[in-house]
Order: sequence, then C-alpha cells, then structure tokens
Amino acid sequence: MSKETGNETNFPERFLVEVSGWGSDDSFFVESTDLIWSGAGDKKLLLHHVLPQGALIFVRLQASRNASSPIPIPYEVSGVEPMDCNGRCELRLTQLHPRAKESNPGQVASILQEDSKTCEPKQLSTQLETEEILQ
Repeated sequence: MSKETGNETNFPERFLVEVSGWGSDDSFFVESTDLIWSGAGDKKLLLHHVLPQGALIFVRLQASRNASSPIPIPYEVSGVEPMDCNGRCELRLTQLHPRAKESNPGQVASILQEDSKTCEPKQLSTQLETEEILQ
C-alpha cells in the first residue's frame, strides 16, 4: 500500500483482482476487477455477474507475470447494490476465516445413532489442517 508523508494512508486503495464463484444463474464465473479497500477497512468491488447476499466468492490478487500466483481468499457477499447503467453490481465483502476442527465427544453429527459395535471411533485432531490455513 502506498503511504503519504506522516502516518496517513491514501484511501481508498484499489487492487486489481480476479474474482471467481457461482453466479445467481448457477454458472461458474471468473472476472477481473478492482477491489476497493476503504480507510475503515470496508472492501467492495463491481462485478458484471449478479450475486445474492451471502454468496461465497474467491478473490485473488493479480500478480505480475514474474511473481508467483497468490492464494485465493474466500469472502462472503455481505451487501449488494442494484446494477448500475454500466451493467455492474457493487458488492460489499466480508473476509471468511478458517475454523479449527474441534472434537465434540459424545455428540453425533447425524440424527441416526450408529451401532457402536460395528463402527470404531475415529481419531480427532484439534490441529488446523494445512489446507485450512490462509496466509
């Protein structure tokens, strides 16, 4: 991010990103656009694809050709503005974070109880799996 002299930052910041996910028409899309990051930490972008509030999308920073490709970050669409005259919707985003796997002894995930004689208990781990860690 660019900085002004002193402790103030230039806002809003714009970053070229690639956005992917499933549109309202149930078709997968990939679109390049600007991610707008305000001084208050709000993130929004304009897309030609219509998405409902609560939709899950992945946003990946566009890197230069000689740099390695950044990891896509999951976001939830927390707000949707109507389509503008250029055919783009403004979406407000909330970053999603991975959850740690927690063991819940004595709790069953399904409604039906399994026969404990025919099924051995699985080992549970409280460590994060490597694919769940976002850098």
